[in-house]
Amino acid sequence: MERLEKIVHYLALRISQIAQLALVLVMLVIVANIFMRAWWKPLTGSYELVEILGAVILSMGVAYCAVNRGHVTVSLLVDSLPPRVQNIVEIITSAISLTFISLISWGLLQYASNVHRRNLSTSSLDIPLYPVYYLVACGMIMLALTVLVELIKNSLALIRRRNQD
Repeated sequence: MERLEKIVHYLALRISQIAQLALVLVMLVIVANIFMRAWWKPLTGSYELVEILGAVILSMGVAYCAVNRGHVTVSLLVDSLPPRVQNIVEIITSAISLTFISLISWGLLQYASNVHRRNLSTSSLDIPLYPVYYLVACGMIMLALTVLVELIKNSLALIRRRNQD
């Protein structure tokens, strides 16, 4: 189990580095647009670039956020429950999350395939959109893997607790 967890954490870190690179590119595009607007004319397609890179930032960073538990949780009620019940609640929550994230990932893959087939691109710069949708789907699949690892960890912890009782 530890090996699987390390692999998923490593992959989440590498994918988050793509998000970090995209963030740097967004900053460069915005700064370039500001300077070009002041001295000449605005950067053509800057809105499209920022929009695409924003999707990459969000989708590629979400798995790393989940690995590091950087998301906001409200657990006032759950924290007051016994540890075994807390574990059961975490298992149920992880299973529901995994189901929805998997459905989103599947839908994104289908949509990316449809966009690729239709050869859709941005209006100003004519950038093909299908790679962006595949990257977003990849980020969601990575998030699903992190949730799956948490589900397995919580399930194993519950089994160990049951065996100790």
